[in-house]
Amino acid sequence: MRFPFAWKIAVATSALALLTTGASVYYIFSQARELTLAMMGARLKDIGGAGAYLFTAEDRAALASLRARVLANAPPLTAMPGLAEQANKAESVELLAPEFSAALMATPEFQRTVQHLRMVREGTTREVKPLHPLLTIHEMRKAALQQYPDGDIPEGALPSITYTYLYMAAPGYEKTGEYIIYLADGDYRPYDWDGDGKFDGENDNAGNPIGNMVPSPNPEMSRALVDGAPYATPDWSEDPWGVWVAGFVPIKNDAGDVIAVLGMDYDVRSDANKVAFIRNICIAVVVVAFLLAIGLAILMARYLDRPISKLREGAERVANRDFSAHIQVKNRDELGLLANAFNNMVTEIRQYAENMEELNSAFERFVPKEFLQHMGIENIVGVRLGDQVQREMTVLFSDIRSFTTLSESMTPKENFDFLNGYLGRVSPLIRSHNGFVDKFIGDAIMALFPRRADDAVENSIEMLSTVEDYNSKRARHGYPPIRIGIGLHTGNLMLGTIGEERRMEGTVISDAVNLASRLEGLTKKFGASILISEYSLGSLQNRDKVNARCLGRVQVKGKHEPVSVYEIFSADSPEQVELKNRTNAQFLEGLALFQSGKLGAALQVFQEIIRINPLDAAAAAYVHRLEIRRAARAQI
Repeated sequence: MRFPFAWKIAVATSALALLTTGASVYYIFSQARELTLAMMGARLKDIGGAGAYLFTAEDRAALASLRARVLANAPPLTAMPGLAEQANKAESVELLAPEFSAALMATPEFQRTVQHLRMVREGTTREVKPLHPLLTIHEMRKAALQQYPDGDIPEGALPSITYTYLYMAAPGYEKTGEYIIYLADGDYRPYDWDGDGKFDGENDNAGNPIGNMVPSPNPEMSRALVDGAPYATPDWSEDPWGVWVAGFVPIKNDAGDVIAVLGMDYDVRSDANKVAFIRNICIAVVVVAFLLAIGLAILMARYLDRPISKLREGAERVANRDFSAHIQVKNRDELGLLANAFNNMVTEIRQYAENMEELNSAFERFVPKEFLQHMGIENIVGVRLGDQVQREMTVLFSDIRSFTTLSESMTPKENFDFLNGYLGRVSPLIRSHNGFVDKFIGDAIMALFPRRADDAVENSIEMLSTVEDYNSKRARHGYPPIRIGIGLHTGNLMLGTIGEERRMEGTVISDAVNLASRLEGLTKKFGASILISEYSLGSLQNRDKVNARCLGRVQVKGKHEPVSVYEIFSADSPEQVELKNRTNAQFLEGLALFQSGKLGAALQVFQEIIRINPLDAAAAAYVHRLEIRRAARAQI
């Protein structure tokens, strides 16, 4: 689906408005949120600092005593392999025996510490009330519900800090604070909220006994232990019981060592709701701004759409090579100037394209476009000296037999007329079979077939058929017939450019080219029209549709190992095709005898083939060779 440019501008304008407004609002919101969190953290650290100040020297000594008793009675972690993993799985591990834990929590030192924690917590209540040393936060909430039975507890009736507690580093984790042990909790006593005698409800509190080890829930909790400095969580976290920001303030002894850390969980649900309300307002502002931007963009799009549509239509006509395009725009602004410039440009392009088409057509006569395509070059302008690429292709070499003798009987003009008449008939066949002519070498043709070897074989057969038709025409005008030989081989080629900067040409360099040329030369020796290498024959996809026979292994110039040569005789007369297929087994037998040195037996086989098919030139060639060898042996 085509999307008009004017509407793209409208969408872009709307998107830009949305982006800028959204980014600005988001920045303001994020700054407000960060400021709120920073203020909460600062408040927690201030409250924690005041709470830590409440611990007198005696309180700190009592706290140090509790710490020492926990460490003395807790089993060493090294003696309990897997204890840390157990804490991770169960979220907590009670290091102290229940009896010892209960006795320790009944001591004056522990109770005094808990009283301090409750003082810190209840000091954040806005309503000034007498201190309730024995009330847990759950008991305070239940009492508030009795006072406000409708459940609408006013803000400030309950402490802002819900939970206060003291903890220390687990043995072995003093440098990382990865695991902690709780020393005291403002709500250490279990509380059965629903009164069913069990601590399994959502609001039930099972208590947090002394010596309970847990993995540190956040990095700030650990850093307060390790660094000995106050920290607060940088963001709030949410669970079924509230939205929380936590603060941690270390309590030190006279030597400056951290005895324990005062932890405080601040219920910021009300503040979080206010931040969410501000977020919703910001979203509404962005939506309104976006809608206004869309309205303005629609008006602008309607104004721009008509002239831009005309320009687009004109550009499409030019893209489709319709250089008669001419547009009229009544606007007197930049769009009108653009339309005039477009019309002038199209006129110049039309003239340039006409010249370029003529020039490209002329270049294609000298440099095949297929050559450029395989080089990865779009047109002749992109050709550079030294460009090269490797491809597997089938090489075809064809040559007119006895052309030198034939040309001696013709004038230069007749020579050129003859060659152009012949080449004009066979060259189009190469293109029709997915090949292209790399070069003409006098009467010889070198062609490449990049797709498959079958194309080269089918082309060669059709070339012979075309030459037969050409000979019929020549005979009617009193000219002698011509014969051609074709050599085919498939292999890796290097296509590239050679020469120098002022004069270069495309060429093909490969052993496959040399072998195809040698095979074409062997057609004269065997009296065959088409010779193909073993590799090319084996790569044919339609091998069963080609009539072929092996002519033996031949030592070709430039090759260290003999090459198996095959004759394609599908273009022969039906009688010759039938006779060569009938004698193919005998021909193979004769080749085997010849190659094993049994010359007399081989001679008899080939003579028998000639008796059956007197026109078998390849068999006659072997008979001639064998008779020469037999005569040579007789003279020795």
